[in-house]
Amino acid sequence: MKPRSDLLRVNNRKLFYKPKTLKSAWLSLLAGIMIALAAATGYQYAGSSGFCSLCHSMERVHAQWQISRHKQFACIECHMPAGNIVEKVTYKTRAGINDLVHETLRSYPAYITLSSLGRDIVNDNCLRCHFSTIENTMMVGSAQSCSKCHRNLVHGKNLQGGGVKIE
Repeated sequence: MKPRSDLLRVNNRKLFYKPKTLKSAWLSLLAGIMIALAAATGYQYAGSSGFCSLCHSMERVHAQWQISRHKQFACIECHMPAGNIVEKVTYKTRAGINDLVHETLRSYPAYITLSSLGRDIVNDNCLRCHFSTIENTMMVGSAQSCSKCHRNLVHGKNLQGGGVKIE
């Protein structure tokens, strides 16, 4: 009689090499790859400026951005944290749900403003790109927000029409 460990090894090998099991494993792997590709494609598309412009409340903001000096940058380059992928996905999910709820309920105010977290993210991204410009100025050590003086730089003035209009 074979020792028990040999019997298990033989049975496990038979279980793994069954054509039906192998086919299921390949189909599961293929499904996993397809889901990962769909998630990566969705994440990439959701980060495009074209996607941001799909919301009615962003029409004027998007139009102003298209004629600004920052038009070569996607919305997420200013409005997403520059952290790791987990931080980005977490923020993007939370912001996306917030946008979806307000767009669906048509509850965006006529004048959309940044939250304090959003303002901090935008300020950090300004400094990430423009640090060499201000590194020898008094702005480096101050707690001033870049948007305090430059808030109309990208999205222009008079964005009161940027919210959702009640029809």
